[in-house]
Amino acid sequence: MEEISIRELFFILRKWMGMIMALLIVSVGASGAVSYYILNPEYQTFTTLMVGKPKDYQSDNSIEYNDIILNQKLVSTYGELVKSRAVTDNVIENLNLNLSYNTFRNKVNVNLVKDTEIIKLVVTDESPSLAVEIANETAIVFMEKVKEFLRVENIQVIDEAQLPERPIKPRPLLNMAIAGVLGVMVGVFISFFMEFLDNTIKTPDDIERHINLPILGAIPLADKKRSGLITMEDPKSPISESFRTLRTNIQFSSIDREVKVITVTSSGPSEGKSTVSANFAISLAQNGKKVLLMECDLRKPMVHKLFDISNSRGLTNILMGERDISALAHKCEGIDNLNIIFSGPLPPNPAELLGSNGMKKLVENLKEEYDMIILDSPPVGLVTDSAILSTITDGTLLVAAVGETDTNAMKGAKELLEKVQANLMGVILNKIPINNRSYYAYGYYQYYSYYGQD
Repeated sequence: MEEISIRELFFILRKWMGMIMALLIVSVGASGAVSYYILNPEYQTFTTLMVGKPKDYQSDNSIEYNDIILNQKLVSTYGELVKSRAVTDNVIENLNLNLSYNTFRNKVNVNLVKDTEIIKLVVTDESPSLAVEIANETAIVFMEKVKEFLRVENIQVIDEAQLPERPIKPRPLLNMAIAGVLGVMVGVFISFFMEFLDNTIKTPDDIERHINLPILGAIPLADKKRSGLITMEDPKSPISESFRTLRTNIQFSSIDREVKVITVTSSGPSEGKSTVSANFAISLAQNGKKVLLMECDLRKPMVHKLFDISNSRGLTNILMGERDISALAHKCEGIDNLNIIFSGPLPPNPAELLGSNGMKKLVENLKEEYDMIILDSPPVGLVTDSAILSTITDGTLLVAAVGETDTNAMKGAKELLEKVQANLMGVILNKIPINNRSYYAYGYYQYYSYYGQD
């Protein structure tokens, strides 16, 4: 069983705090509404009886003690007699109550005070005055029945029932407090249950624990209002700094092996690999390298949309021998060292084109002209295109989106790339929600915030 740290527990609760607070408010509100507006108040009063009159104790000590022991034994017998039909039917008749025998029994409770000769008749009713009448009348009828059945006069009333001032039920504040605690407990249970069911990548530890690959970059989640090319539009932003960190990490990870052509892929769709590819290429070009970004996703290309340029002509035209490379390598405005080759018309056989000798020769020729070549490829977990490309490139990067990428899908993507003996360099953790200080980004937040203040 996997261990979870106190810090992770705290951020799990923080993540689901909205739901927990909602359950707290709903449970407290519902309990208050039921207590104040639905439940009828109930009042309780009591009368106290003692077995044995004062005249019974005027003899010597031995007789007094024996009488006390006898009376204590009779208390339990009297307790049963109080709730017998002989007593309850008389009380109902005397007070002209429209109650059944069982209903009456539920209103009257007999408490025997341990090791004493005291009997306490407790009556609960929605009407305080009726509760008093039932308690006093029950005591009177009970004493009459004792005289009739047992032919003794050893019971007297100590305290008559008094009119209760406040209801004993419901207790709104107590009910609301209990409901609030239960609401929070249910919310916490749901939070951890949902996290248990959630098999997505959530923290850097998930990558290291389940995928066993190094994390080369951690990209914060960008505001939806901003363009995807944030490294070009806002070079001083925390996101831009994260791509510069990625650039540095990749340079240090390939000291013993020259890496000029990199395939960028993911295990599934919508994980941000095209945006990562474009911004990574821009950060490389900003560092003075001559960079080519090639849109190799010939099924659902996205790079041309990021740059808002038509992909009517591109890679497929080059591979089919219809166009020259120099004619289709677009220069990126504002980034002098960056050229882009878009996908071109979508072919019916993408895998065959990307695995052709023409593609291999194209990459080899481009390596002589460019310092770095970034290939944006389709998700490796869906099609074989990326696995094919990884065999002709120097390295492969896997993009994983926090809270979106399934752990098992990520494992499957790694296995596919390992089967073709790809140089799997590491993982880029994308879409880290730093703005809400989620526990996903705990290890990176202060670092990015430092640069974000410039």
